[in-house]
Amino acid sequence: MQKVWCHRAISTACVLVSLTTTLPASASPPVRERLPLTLSGSSCDSKETEMNAVLQAIPGVIGVYFNRIPNHVLVDIIPGTVKPADVINRVNDAASPWQCKVEIIEGCISASMPSASAAPHQHE
Repeated sequence: MQKVWCHRAISTACVLVSLTTTLPASASPPVRERLPLTLSGSSCDSKETEMNAVLQAIPGVIGVYFNRIPNHVLVDIIPGTVKPADVINRVNDAASPWQCKVEIIEGCISASMPSASAAPHQHE
């Protein structure tokens, strides 16, 4: 009888420990990519609320930031969930009646490299 009680006590203790012990949560946030978008057109400024709603409705968009840079919006996405081209297409489809165009800014880091010239460089 004592042996059965001992096995039950150990089993109960193991179950309680397993219920109260949790695996550590992942401390790293999801990988994100920031899309710097430029807004051009006569009524882009007045359509911020509508554009924000369109962007927030896209699966994979996790942040939308207006007014950090004039005539621009910064959009954070999860790359495996949505492609930058899909974001641009969806926003431009919605923005076409507003006379507004959205494009990704090609900066010095994100722009493609020019082809190298075969001609020697002149030094002064």
